[in-house]
Amino acid sequence: MGPARQALREATHDIHERLDKAAVLQPLVRPDITAAEYRKALSVLYGFHAPVERALGGDDVRLGLLRDDLTVLGADPDTLPEMTDLPPLDSPAARLAARYVLDGSAHGGRAMLPGISRALGHDATRGARFLASDGLDMVGAWKALMVRLEEELADPQPRDVACGTAVALFGALERWAAEYGLPE
Repeated sequence: MGPARQALREATHDIHERLDKAAVLQPLVRPDITAAEYRKALSVLYGFHAPVERALGGDDVRLGLLRDDLTVLGADPDTLPEMTDLPPLDSPAARLAARYVLDGSAHGGRAMLPGISRALGHDATRGARFLASDGLDMVGAWKALMVRLEEELADPQPRDVACGTAVALFGALERWAAEYGLPE
């Protein structure tokens, strides 16, 4: 593991651990997840991913998969609230950190997929395409991102910006999950 990835991993470790325990996201790793809990968790993730992807200016296929899953689950993505307190993504290092956060979540999603399939019957073809990153080479994308991290964050200043942005993004997600994840 290169110094940039190591710095990002160390900077985000504590907040990442807290997010893994967020009440609205915790059911994603439980064998007794309900359809309502799954829909709520994906709605929270959509409210985070959508504005981050828009800020990055990309055409994110995974966001399309998430929209499709939400529709299968009976939610209309166009009516879901979205997070508004994003940290600035106004530099190459900040945008690279955002990609690190989003693409890193894809690895976690694939790890959750078998449990979701067992509990709810959703899979990479219907209802859990986002978690599966259906049709995407996320391993290749992750490897390419790791190369970019080490090249573009070799100097301490951009690496510090990236670490600060990644922590701020995780913090924004943590606040969003706590706020939007409240029972209805």
